[in-house]
Amino acid sequence: MPSILVVAADGARRSALVDALARRFRADYDVVARSTGDDVGPELGPLAVALAPIGTDDFTRLQRIDAAHPGAKRIAVVEVGDRSVADELAKAMTLGQVDYYVGHPWASPEEELYPVITEALRIWAYDQQLRLPKVTIVDKSIHGPGAALASLLEHNSVAAVRHLAHSPEGQALLDGPLAGLPLPALRFWDGRVLGAPTESEMVEALGVPTRPAGGTYDVAVVGAGPAGLAASVYASSEGLRTLTIEKGAVGGQAGTSSKIRNYLGFPWGVRGGDLAQQAHRQAEQLGAEIVATRSAIGLTADGDELLLRLSSGDVVHTRSVILTGGVSYRRTGVPSVDALIGRGVFYGAAAGEATSMSGLRVAVLGAGNSAGQAAAHLAAAGADVTVLVRKDSLGHSMSDYLVTQLEGTPTVTIRCQVEVAEALGDAALKALVLRPTSTGKTDVLPSDALFVYIGAVPFTDWLDGIVALDEHGFVVTGSGGADWLETSMPRVYAAGDIRAGSIKRVAAAVGEGSTAAMLARAALQEHPTNP
Repeated sequence: MPSILVVAADGARRSALVDALARRFRADYDVVARSTGDDVGPELGPLAVALAPIGTDDFTRLQRIDAAHPGAKRIAVVEVGDRSVADELAKAMTLGQVDYYVGHPWASPEEELYPVITEALRIWAYDQQLRLPKVTIVDKSIHGPGAALASLLEHNSVAAVRHLAHSPEGQALLDGPLAGLPLPALRFWDGRVLGAPTESEMVEALGVPTRPAGGTYDVAVVGAGPAGLAASVYASSEGLRTLTIEKGAVGGQAGTSSKIRNYLGFPWGVRGGDLAQQAHRQAEQLGAEIVATRSAIGLTADGDELLLRLSSGDVVHTRSVILTGGVSYRRTGVPSVDALIGRGVFYGAAAGEATSMSGLRVAVLGAGNSAGQAAAHLAAAGADVTVLVRKDSLGHSMSDYLVTQLEGTPTVTIRCQVEVAEALGDAALKALVLRPTSTGKTDVLPSDALFVYIGAVPFTDWLDGIVALDEHGFVVTGSGGADWLETSMPRVYAAGDIRAGSIKRVAAAVGEGSTAAMLARAALQEHPTNP
C-alpha cells in the first residue's frame, strides 16, 4: 500500500497531521509518522506524499526526498501567519523542491488540508500508477504506424498500451482476439477490435465525432488549443451554434506541457493535459460540437455564409470563423537529427516520454517556455539534462521563474551559444555534435535523447491567398478598435499563437479566443441572416 509520510519534530503538530490524514486516507494509504527526516529511505515502500514543516532541517531533507522516492509529492507545512518563511517557500516552489503547501493549524481539514492532499495524490497516481488501458495496440515494430495512434490517444488523455507482434503479449493477442487482423491491430476495453485503422476510425470507435452534424453554424472554430477551446466555451455559452474542428490532440501545444505554473488561478501549476480536457468538457457541456481528426483545407465566402471545406470532404456552412490552429514545431534542418525521430529525437514530446528518461543523459534544444518546462519535467523525472541555447542566455525568451528554476536545479546544465551540428547513432541516438556559434569548433555531448523546441511554424498553408499572412506565415489581424482580431476576410477572426504579433502564452491565447467569440457574436447581431 502506498504511504503518506509526516515528518515533524514537534509531537503535537505531528499527531494533529497524522490523525487528520488517517481519518480521510487510511483506507488506501498507510499514514506514517517520523520525528526526523534522517531515516526516510526506500523501506517505506511506494511513497506518494511527504509533509514537513518549512524552515526546519526536516524540510531541507524533504526537498531531497526524490533520491529515495522519485515522484513523491512534497508538501511544506506552514504555520498560519508566519511570514518569515515566505521567501524560502517561494524559492522552493520555483526550484521545484516543493510541490504544494498547507497551512497549520486549520479551522477545518475539509477546507484547508484535504483538498491539497487529494490533488497531490491525484497527480502522483496519474504519474506513477497504471491506468486501465482503453486501447491495446499490437504493431510490427516500435516505430510502426501504431506509434502515431498511441501518441494521439495519449495526448488526448486516453490510456493506451503497445505490444510488439513478436512479444509474448503481442503473440497471445494475435493468436486470440486479434487473429487475422492487419497490423497495427487494436483491441478496445470492451472487446471490440480493429485492424490497421485510420486515426478517424480509431477515435470513432471511442465515440468521438469525426464529421459535423450539418446545417448552418454561427461559429466554426478551427483548432482546439487554448484559444480554440476558449472561443468554443464563450461562443456556445452565448447561445451561438458552435462547431470546433481539431486535426490532432485537444489542447494543442499547451496540452503537452507537464506543468504550467504561470496560468491564473493555479498556485501550484496545472498540467497542460488537465487544463485541455477540462476545457473540452466545458465546451461540450455548453453545447459546442467538437469534431476530431479533421483539418480545414479551404474557405470561401458565399453571400451571408462562409463555406469551410474539411479534409473529410464535408463542407461546413457557417456565419463566422475563428482561426485558432496554432503552430507546429520547427525542425532543426540537420538530416542526421531528423533521421532519428522516434529513436531518441523528439519534437515536443517530453511530457509523454519523461518517465522513461530517468537516469539517462538528455538534451533539450531551445530557449522558450516550452523548452524550459520540458527541461524541468525531465530533470524531475531523474534525467541528467543539458539545455542547448543559440543565444547568450535563456532570459531573452523564457519566463523568469523558469530560468530561476533551471539555474537552481543541480541536474540541469545550460550551454549557451551552441547549435547542434550532427546527431550520432544508427538505431538510436548516442551523442550530439555541438558547434559553438562563435568559434565553429565542435565537441561531442553524449546524449540518450534530444527534445527539440526551437520555434514554431503556424498551420496556415491552407490559408495562403485566402486571408493576409505576414512574412512568417502568421495571420494578420486588425491593428486596433473593435476589429483587432478580424482578418482581411470579414467575419473571419484569428486568435492565439497563429496570429501575427500574438503573445505566445496560454493566458493570452485564452483571452484572445474568448474575445474573438465576443467579436463574432457582435458581428452576427449587427448583420443578421437575411430571411
